[in-house]
Amino acid sequence: MSHRNLPTRSIIIIGGGFAGAVAALKLISHAMEPLDITIIEPAQDLGRGVAYNTTEEVHLVNAPANHFSLHPEDPEHFSRWFERNAGDFPSQPGGFSQTCAPRWLYGSYVGEELARAIAIASSRGVKFRHIRGRAANVVRDGDRLEVVLEDGSALTANEAILALGVFKARPRAQEAEITGHPRFVINPWDPAALDRIKNARDILLIGTSLSMVDVVASLENRGYKGRYSAISRRGHLVEARRSEPPERPDFLNDDALPTTTLELLRCVNRERRAIELEGGDWRSLLPHLRPRLATLWQRASITERLRFTRHLRSLWDVTLHQAAGASRIWTEKAESEGRFSSAAGRVLGLSHDGERFVAHIRWRTDGREETARFDAIVDCRGHQEHDWRRIDDPFVRRLLEQGLVRPHATGYGIDATRDGKVIDSDGHIVPGLYAIGHPLRGVAWESSSIPEQLSQAIALSEQLLRDQATPVAAE
Repeated sequence: MSHRNLPTRSIIIIGGGFAGAVAALKLISHAMEPLDITIIEPAQDLGRGVAYNTTEEVHLVNAPANHFSLHPEDPEHFSRWFERNAGDFPSQPGGFSQTCAPRWLYGSYVGEELARAIAIASSRGVKFRHIRGRAANVVRDGDRLEVVLEDGSALTANEAILALGVFKARPRAQEAEITGHPRFVINPWDPAALDRIKNARDILLIGTSLSMVDVVASLENRGYKGRYSAISRRGHLVEARRSEPPERPDFLNDDALPTTTLELLRCVNRERRAIELEGGDWRSLLPHLRPRLATLWQRASITERLRFTRHLRSLWDVTLHQAAGASRIWTEKAESEGRFSSAAGRVLGLSHDGERFVAHIRWRTDGREETARFDAIVDCRGHQEHDWRRIDDPFVRRLLEQGLVRPHATGYGIDATRDGKVIDSDGHIVPGLYAIGHPLRGVAWESSSIPEQLSQAIALSEQLLRDQATPVAAE
């Protein structure tokens, strides 16, 4: 059947961080017929987003290179690229395959792979363009979608993909008095802000997950000699990733998976105790648990999902999303020198007395309240807002106001089908509108990491180009 007289199919991707760039990469690689792909993203470099835009060499991806190939059929693809492009960055004893790469370098890998796919696919009539701008609205235009940009221009396409990434949380009420102070750091990846506090004596770190590890690594690398006091509501300190744990027999039955938070917790704790009695490594649980996350999450009721986020989210985050050993070692070093401590508590208020910051804290262990003084404060909670109703972004507000999307019932992202079809405020699928990555937190829970976003990109490209031929092979 000839397609010569048909208009070229077009897809617009809104957002050019990791999820958007990899969605484009997989669409381009799979497309065997003419296709126009447009990414709308203000940043010059595609694929970096927040995580891979840092230029600090001590900010590492949190697993060895052989976990992060963009081509699942070639698990060592990134390892080989890393070795060719590492420069003076040292490898671990197992070679670059077993080394955690700097995040900025991984961002370069993503961008380079996208550029390579674009060059190869041009001979098949696949066209790509990057518009450095911001989307202002999406509206239905017959059987197509129109994307309006902030400058008033508009594009139409057969499909559009929301790959919006993370949004900054609004300043909390207890931070109002100190917001804007040069030694109150709200962006833990701002090198200039960290330079301003590198000579402080006492630093309060609010949050004890991966962002906190980044901050300590950055400051220690700057020669910081002062003290850190880390606080989070539950006091769960992010785990360090060590060598790969030995394989363990599967402890889950796909025909009888837990359906409640309590059942899951009991199942995991039972297996963990058995591993500890055998002298094994509890992390051997994760390879069996992580691939089933989407199924477990989607089978659970909204009530159970909310119960999980309320009671287990912080523990889950620091357990699954472990820090690279080479990153966590900075925290361990400071702790061994008596310069790092962490505790469970809640910051009730923050002020400045003209000389130092004053933190009003309630400790979780005994409910005691006290004030403590610090020379600098760093918000290490990742400053992310997941609830679209609270996101201060004109584009997000417009999508909600016109009912093109609706917030997910969990308060994480937007409502969509399991395969990413966006659902509007009336509960109907919006023809041609899809989501990938962070907007799908409520749908799939684990939707923010490289493995999950890569899987989503592959599945979405296959869905949109169902009858296409074999994708471009990796080099």
